[in-house]
Amino acid sequence: MGDELLVSTLVPLWLKIAWTAMVLVIVIIYWWHRGPANFLWFSDIALLALVPGLWLESSFIVSLMACMVFVPEILWGVSFFGRLLHLPRVIGLADYMFDEPSPLWLRAVSLFHVPLLAVIVWGTWRLGYDPGVYPWAVLIAWLVLPLTRWLTEPEDNINHVYELPVTLGVKLTPVQHMLVQMTAAALLLQLPGHLLLRALSGN
Repeated sequence: MGDELLVSTLVPLWLKIAWTAMVLVIVIIYWWHRGPANFLWFSDIALLALVPGLWLESSFIVSLMACMVFVPEILWGVSFFGRLLHLPRVIGLADYMFDEPSPLWLRAVSLFHVPLLAVIVWGTWRLGYDPGVYPWAVLIAWLVLPLTRWLTEPEDNINHVYELPVTLGVKLTPVQHMLVQMTAAALLLQLPGHLLLRALSGN
């Protein structure tokens, strides 16, 4: 009977509440200023999914989101802090933080990428990394990318479905662009992230 009354403390209550509050504020701001399509960004999907992931203390949900965005979040940090410190430009993932005409406070909301990376790394360490999530991460990417192309406008370039953050030096057709993205998501982003997270967790 006593065991049934025990409350799991794998994820501190303050973190669950703080994350949920942060996500609620971000959702309200983005919905009002950028529209619902903005939540098709993989980082936004991870941001939202970590709410139930942390409350349920679900290794599967946290691992899935980590596999999806671990490498992209590292690249975002390299892009942002590189520009901030005036280092040579490596990748343009965070260029919008400096170049867009949108208000500074609205761009500053995107700093959620920093705690997002911290939470997925800590979460997979704390809850354990589920090595079975990789195929699901690929499936989600292969569903979200075409959906983003279908539902969004070129000027938004959500998930870079119209223009890649790196220059390939060739002009791609829409179909070629999508195939490059889907292949890159599975093999150049999610697979290295999956292998790194497995190594860090010892799985």
